[in-house]
Amino acid sequence: MKLPNYRIGDPILPTESEAAMALASSHILASYLENREGSCTIKLMEDETNGKTIEIPAHVMQLLVEILVHTGMEHPVKIKPYTKELADYQAADILGITRHQVWELMNSGKIPYKIVRNVHRINYQDVIEYKKQDDARRDQIMDELVAESQALGLYD
Repeated sequence: MKLPNYRIGDPILPTESEAAMALASSHILASYLENREGSCTIKLMEDETNGKTIEIPAHVMQLLVEILVHTGMEHPVKIKPYTKELADYQAADILGITRHQVWELMNSGKIPYKIVRNVHRINYQDVIEYKKQDDARRDQIMDELVAESQALGLYD
């Protein structure tokens, strides 16, 4: 089967049959990856007897599952790569906040940055670390609210 030619970065809208195939594949692949770390080996079959074996990092396989899930829901899919150093709008996209809020985080020292040729650059890993800490902080607050509402008899 020859795939249509797409420009890299263009969203791809699946057909109904592609969506059904992707949904079934996502379930199989997700259950396979459930307790795995490291890399996975996949055999690509050209026909019943000929194929090639490839090794793929586990985190890339997780991305593949996500692509299959969205394709299975008939959503157009686009992959959005990031570099190791981000602009403020990219950090805002990852964090789900505005550029202004990213500036506030940088100015308060919560997210470190550097200036390269008059442009503020943020390390990708620093953004991810801040996101993990912020998510943990929000989870803790939610747990405290649930505990308080249970103590007051407002939550079953």
